[in-house]
Amino acid sequence: MANATAILKELRIVLEDELTQVYVYYDVEDDAPIGVMGWHHKTFPASKNAVEIINSFVDDSPMLWGLQSPERPR
Repeated sequence: MANATAILKELRIVLEDELTQVYVYYDVEDDAPIGVMGWHHKTFPASKNAVEIINSFVDDSPMLWGLQSPERPR
């Protein structure tokens, strides 16, 4: 795990009436731990704007969020 690299490939922010759904996709290289690669998800209140959410990544790393992929568009 000493040589692992995680690359944030995609960020999706889904705005709803009362909630904001955030999905972050990480790709990994080398010896990354299980559970880092893939879609990570967290729900925020609608009162937080996108800039506040992205700034919160400093203290609350999306890599530690639960794994959940976004829904496919209909």
